[in-house]
Amino acid sequence: MLFGSVKSVVKVEGMMCEHCVAHVREALSKLPGVKSIDISLQDKTATVKSKKPLDANQVKALIEEAGYKFEGLENL
Repeated sequence: MLFGSVKSVVKVEGMMCEHCVAHVREALSKLPGVKSIDISLQDKTATVKSKKPLDANQVKALIEEAGYKFEGLENL
């Protein structure tokens, strides 16, 4: 884990291929303080390491703007 970072898991429905993964990665990279994004197509999740916990409403808006369904957010 990166020093001073928070890990969040975003559940995303609708990702079918690597092109979808790229769209979701691009959307989540717009969030302030993001350090890294690891997306699992199989698990339908995006694990984000950031400087502070993610705001669910902000994440939901970006995911839906990219054309996918936001299924939840867990700040670990």
